[in-house]
Amino acid sequence: MGTYIMLMKFTTPGFTSVKDGKVGRTAGKRAAKAMGITWKQQYLVMGGYDIINVVEAPDDETMARFALIAGQSGSFTSETMRVFTESEADSLVKDLEYPDWAGGGMS
Repeated sequence: MGTYIMLMKFTTPGFTSVKDGKVGRTAGKRAAKAMGITWKQQYLVMGGYDIINVVEAPDDETMARFALIAGQSGSFTSETMRVFTESEADSLVKDLEYPDWAGGGMS
């Protein structure tokens, strides 16, 4: 399972119905579960985004479908990113070699 972060911004309809957020969150959790996605956490944030969701999905295609379905609500726009834990990142870079075009390495 990969970990994904959804950065979400309310649309005007989303702001108008912000008090009903719990209903939308419950629907999102139900849809995630039906798709084999584990809902880890949702945060209300200050700054460039309004909501951040952290989920785990079996693959990129499933996550893309979930993001598209969620976006159909019209309550928010979103940007979804695949993120890697420290151990996943360590595994990704452990056997990296500099390509020949890089001049044999960096100092």
